[in-house]
This record gives sequence, C-alpha cells and structure tokens, in this order.
Amino acid sequence: MFRRGRFACWKGNEYEISSRNRQIYLTSTDEAQLGNGFSAMDGTSASFVRPVTISELEDAYEIIPYALVKGHRFAVEGIDSRTGLLKLVTHNPFAAKKVAVQPYGSGTFMIEMSVEDVQLAEDRIPILGFEDRLA
Repeated sequence: MFRRGRFACWKGNEYEISSRNRQIYLTSTDEAQLGNGFSAMDGTSASFVRPVTISELEDAYEIIPYALVKGHRFAVEGIDSRTGLLKLVTHNPFAAKKVAVQPYGSGTFMIEMSVEDVQLAEDRIPILGFEDRLA
C-alpha cells in the first residue's frame, strides 16, 4: 500500500519510530522481536517497542507519500476505510483543469481514486542528524 511517518534502520531492518521525552523508540508488530530487546507496548499485545539512541541507528528518515495523476502531484491524505479509496489533495489550480477534482477547503482540491488507478511514490527526507549523509 503506502507508508507515511518516521522510520529508521537498525541492525539492517527498517522500523517505524516514535519519540517521547527525548527518547527514540523503534516500533514493531513482530512478536519475534521480544527476543531482540523489544517489549510489549502498554495497553496492547500487538505492538512492541525498543528504546534506542541515535548513534545505534544506521539511518533515519520521514516518508511522505504522494500520487501522480495525469502528470500532477497529489498528496496522499489517507484512505477511506468504507470505500477503500485513496483521498488525494493538491493546491495546484492547473490540476483542477485536467483532473476531475472537488473543492476541499480554501485553495485546495481533492479527488478519491482507487489505489490501482494511481502511481504512488514517496519522498524520503533524512532526519535526526542523517541530513548530511551521502545517499
């Protein structure tokens, strides 16, 4: 499908990350990670977390998904749980002339489309001191 959020590579694997009180946590849904220093997240048995330091990470980045529709870039706002359609938004008024969009707030346009009908891509923006690394 599509990914969105903050991620890090640790010991050759990619994990979603979060932070609280200046502590970074790797997040996993794989119960096998319990033997790798992860512990069950409070209130759930389906998510596991592991505190790490920045120096332990191999890479860290934020992923921002987008879709190309008729040559125009749309931000992926989310997916409608009822219909399964992607909600795509743009501020580009020229896209409104080529794509059947609807007004969505001031100066914003929206369209809902099936995942199969769009070309999904993502921007990967380095974070947590990895901004100066060569790709």
